[in-house]
Amino acid sequence: MLAASVRYKNLKGELVSENHDGKSGNSNNKAGIMALATATVAVWLIYDMAMAAETPSRTLAILQYLLLAGALFGLAGSLVKLVSRK
Repeated sequence: MLAASVRYKNLKGELVSENHDGKSGNSNNKAGIMALATATVAVWLIYDMAMAAETPSRTLAILQYLLLAGALFGLAGSLVKLVSRK
C-alpha cells in the first residue's frame, strides 16, 4: 500500500507533516464487530431455512444458500483477520 504524506498548518501557524500508511488504528475492533455481525446473519439464515413451514421455490432456495455461503465466507475472513492481528 502506498504511504501518503499530509502537510498542513496547525493553529500556531507551524507547518506539520504526517505520514499515513492507510491502516486504521483499530482494525481488531472492526474485525471483531464484523465477525459478530456475519455470525449473527449466518445463524439467522440457518434458523430461517431450518424452520421454514413449507419448501421454498428453487430460486429462493438458491438465493438463501448463496447468502449463507457469503455470510460464512465473510465470517471466515473476519476471523482470519482477527487472529492474524493479535
